[in-house]
Order: sequence, then C-alpha cells, then structure tokens
Amino acid sequence: MMNFFRIHMKVIFIVTVVAFLGGIFFGAVSFLFNKPSDFVVKVNGTRIPVNLFYSIYTRSVRGYEQTANKALDEKELNEIKSRVIQTLVQTELLCQEAKKYGIIVTDEELKNDLQNSLEFRDGNAFSMQKYTAFLNAIQMKPKEYENLRRKQVEANKLKILMASSIKLWNYEVESAEKQKSSLSKNDLFFTKVNVILTEWYIGAIRNSKIMSNDLIFKNT
Repeated sequence: MMNFFRIHMKVIFIVTVVAFLGGIFFGAVSFLFNKPSDFVVKVNGTRIPVNLFYSIYTRSVRGYEQTANKALDEKELNEIKSRVIQTLVQTELLCQEAKKYGIIVTDEELKNDLQNSLEFRDGNAFSMQKYTAFLNAIQMKPKEYENLRRKQVEANKLKILMASSIKLWNYEVESAEKQKSSLSKNDLFFTKVNVILTEWYIGAIRNSKIMSNDLIFKNT
C-alpha cells in the first residue's frame, strides 16, 4: 500500500484540491462563524464537529505565525478559517464519493500510514511519545485524529483512481505545441487532471447540501 502511494505521490500532490476555488465558501464561512453550534458544517447530513475544525485551525494559525514570525491580522485569520472549512468539506465529499466505488481504508493501511508519517518517527521507528505529544498539541483524541486520517487516505485513493482514468491525447499535445506552450507533456497532463477534478468538485458542491445552523448553503 505504501509503495502504491510513493509511486503516485506526484499525482497526489498535483491533484490535491485544497487550493481549488479559494472563495467558493467564503460568504458562507463569514456567516458561519457568527453562529454557535456543536458542528461547523454538515455535508449531505454528515456533521463536521466544531472541535475538529478548531484543532486544525489552531495548528494552522500557529504554523503560519511561526513562518511569518508575526501575529496574523483578522483578514488573514478569516482566510485560514475559510481554507480549513474548504479542506474539511472537500475531504468529506471525496470520502462520500469513495464509498460509492467501494473504496475503503483498512485498519492495517491506517496503521501503516501513521507509522510511516515522518512527524511521528524517531529515527527509523514510530514514536508513540511523539504521536501522543502531537495529539496533545492539537487537543484531539486518538480516535478523532485517526478517523480524520482514514478519511484523508480514502480521499487520496479516490483522487488516484480518478487521475488514472484521465488520458492526454495527441491532439492536445499538438495544440499546446502550436501555441508554443512551455509546458512539458507531464505538465500538460497534470494541468488536465487539475481541470477535470476542479470541474468534478464544482459539480459535487452544486449537488450537495452544505448546512449550518439549519441553513442550507448551495452553490448555484
């Protein structure tokens, strides 16, 4: 399983949809954070708990502030909130789609994913101490974090499946050459993958019910 992911690592990186559609949820998110709730958002009836959001959001803010060596202003904090919401909703939509294809992540696959994560390793071995310290830092229980990781791996599996069905045709290469494009054949392929997955994601959003505090957000 891990060899499979290593072989397709570039595909996973290129087709990650986190950067897709930066403003697609911004209006909904700005309203959302003025409403108290035990969940941040529902995706087709599936709740995304508020504590999961805040765990990821707090860690993201800390990372940005350490990198920038300054405190973030309100606009920057709202942008991070929006990105975290997008990422969580995107992952949930991909997992829901993955289930339609019978894609699952076994306990053994999840165990391998965690044990091969660099942030949890001490030399060449998995460090339970580092794992526990990480969970304490993000204030998440093992089961909560492992459920999130399972969903992320499921989402990556679906991305790989979708990308593997996409082909770059000769006429597309010839068209790029006529336009004197500087993109390589591989670059053209990954660009096509991104475009197709973006279109899929837009369609998934439009056909989904994104709910918070009994209000349904639909992209039209």
